[in-house]
Amino acid sequence: MSTAAAVLLHNAELLLDGTMATTQPSARLSAFLARQALEELVTQRCKALDAEMRGTTAASKLVVLRALEDPEIAVSATTAWNGLSSACHHHAYELSPTNDEVRHLCRLVADLLAR
Repeated sequence: MSTAAAVLLHNAELLLDGTMATTQPSARLSAFLARQALEELVTQRCKALDAEMRGTTAASKLVVLRALEDPEIAVSATTAWNGLSSACHHHAYELSPTNDEVRHLCRLVADLLAR
């Protein structure tokens, strides 16, 4: 659907595969890029449903998506967003996300992009 979302997700996958070098942990950075891709996708979905909301949070857009979109798509988007948001944040008492965990969440976003 969105070229920007596809590019962001592609870059996230390149980081996870080690194709793109970085000085930061690749899983957390990949999660950030994938979450940006998902947020772009959710914004585009809301706009397509005549529910464009400027200046609102991604969480608010996900609530609207849940009300107007196919429930399976809305649940998948919410699951991916929650997982990616958690993976983006650093907490001293938690382990960093693994590449496999983030790769799974990237697949959820890729499936949403394909719809």
